[in-house]
Amino acid sequence: MLVISAKSGQLGNRLILFAHFISFAIENKLTVLNPGFAEYAEYFQGTATDLFCCYPPPLLKIPANRYWREKYYKFNCIIRDKQWFELEKIPRNKPFCWKYYQDNSRVKLVFFTGWLYREGWFVEDLKKLRKHRNQIREYLKPMKRYQVNVNNLMSKLRTDANVVIIGVHIRQGDYQQHQDGRYFYTSEQYAEKMTSVKELFPDKQVKFLICSNVEQDSKLFNKFEHVKGNNQLIEDMFSLSECDRIIGPPSTYTMFASFYGDIPLYMIRNVNKEISSDDFVIFDQWKGTFHYNDDWSKTYWEWTH
Repeated sequence: MLVISAKSGQLGNRLILFAHFISFAIENKLTVLNPGFAEYAEYFQGTATDLFCCYPPPLLKIPANRYWREKYYKFNCIIRDKQWFELEKIPRNKPFCWKYYQDNSRVKLVFFTGWLYREGWFVEDLKKLRKHRNQIREYLKPMKRYQVNVNNLMSKLRTDANVVIIGVHIRQGDYQQHQDGRYFYTSEQYAEKMTSVKELFPDKQVKFLICSNVEQDSKLFNKFEHVKGNNQLIEDMFSLSECDRIIGPPSTYTMFASFYGDIPLYMIRNVNKEISSDDFVIFDQWKGTFHYNDDWSKTYWEWTH
């Protein structure tokens, strides 16, 4: 049994981490508990009625609200910190390898902290994600009330077969400080990228879905056919997953949207780079190299495809 025993990052990080654990559990006939998913569990069909956020889903589930999930998480932290069971830390400065756990006879109960994979995240493990994508999607479906809102929003854009919908993730706010602002771009720079992407589809009607964690000035985007996202964490992510392409800064939020929707994603790592059609790649088809630095703000992934 594998226990994700820490809250590592925000929604995108935790979903990608959970997806990796689920795919590994399917491959090796193991069980995953995810107390670290506490404040997001209520949004997903596979976890909303299960206190333990267990995969595979148990026959008998214990319903819980966020209050009890937090209690369960804190209890989990006590057990983890006392190290009554094996504790595996996924570090930032050296490779993490699943191979030790592939022989499930050696695994009883293991608690995991951290989330940043080295070995396999963009190579070996992604093949497993694609292989088990349908099971992961089924388990991590949004609750129906959110999906209804997503459907209503996307119906405003998906008017005929000639339409190409580009999802735009404008992440500002926290990205002004994240990695010393490496991936913080102005709204005007996003608008320039939207113009470049539109030119890739000269024979199509291009429409944009704009999702942002900061209120945007609509005047900047008046020259585009567009709608704004619902400004709801889950609905924006799953709306992006139903677009034809996604653009945005490096973020696990759009990585998971790309994986869930099987949608090509272009991550803006250099705002001055000319965009080409080949730059759009579905998340689980990427490969890359991780560049570690003791100064975490200088740490980054280099993607290749």
